[in-house]
Amino acid sequence: MIFLVVFGALMLILSAFYLVNSWQQYRQWVVPTIMLVLSLAATVYGTINLPYWHHSQSAQQTTSAASSGSSLSSATDSKADSSSSFSVNGTTAVFNQQDSGATQEQKEMYLLRQLQKAYSKMGTVNYDSDSKTYQIMPTNENTVEALNYIAQNPDQAQQAGWSNLTNSLNQTSTQIKKIVGSGYSLSMMKPNDNQTALYTAKDGKQTYSIVNQ
Repeated sequence: MIFLVVFGALMLILSAFYLVNSWQQYRQWVVPTIMLVLSLAATVYGTINLPYWHHSQSAQQTTSAASSGSSLSSATDSKADSSSSFSVNGTTAVFNQQDSGATQEQKEMYLLRQLQKAYSKMGTVNYDSDSKTYQIMPTNENTVEALNYIAQNPDQAQQAGWSNLTNSLNQTSTQIKKIVGSGYSLSMMKPNDNQTALYTAKDGKQTYSIVNQ
């Protein structure tokens, strides 16, 4: 792409001179203008497809993925009773543990539905009852690209905004503990691989991160 940018820039300069010269001497502008437009298009196309922009885009995508989870992690504790609440897509879902009389399984399924709503733009959420783990399966194209970049380049994770995502997951994990109790994990899974986690938090603390391996 760098060759296309250089070539396009040279043609752009030559086309500009050609247009000025043709107009001054022959009063013709159609062909030089076409050449000028094509040269400009080639230069712009080459510039936006340089590797630098792709790396920058990956960082923005991961940061965006982190913000998708942050709406879930803005929680407040009720002073009047033992109920827990967290924000989901701008609304507040309240689970009253004291008055509802729900079983532990009902609490787990309730929480699964809320997580599915909160992460719907990022992907899907499954619950593995054997390991007591809520698994975020990324399907959003931008999120998938960003996470794959981090999986392949863990040394570039911080530059790509990895800490923003993991902090959000830790906060969400803390709220999960308030809803269903301790011992439950939250994992961000590797795209297209439901057996491999990129990051896992339990009770608000990191238990696994691909960046530390």
